[in-house]
Amino acid sequence: MGHSNVWNSHPKNYGPGSRTCRVCGNPHGIIRKYGLMCCRQCFRSNAKEIGFIKVYHLLFEMPVSFRLVSSCSTI
Repeated sequence: MGHSNVWNSHPKNYGPGSRTCRVCGNPHGIIRKYGLMCCRQCFRSNAKEIGFIKVYHLLFEMPVSFRLVSSCSTI
C-alpha cells in the first residue's frame, strides 16, 4: 500500500478541499453564503439570473431628493 493510497483512502468531508462549485466543479473561491456553493467566477456570470443586484447601481437610479433624505435620517 503506497503513500497515495493511504493518504486518499478516506474521503474528506470537511474543510475547503471538500467543497466544489456546483456549476463548474472548481474547488477554489467558493461562495458558501446563502447556500450558493458556487465559485466567484460562476457567481459573477450568473448573479442576475440568481436574483442579485448591485446596490451601487441602485443608489444612482434613485431620485436625488430620496438619497438626501435617506442619508440625513441616520444623524
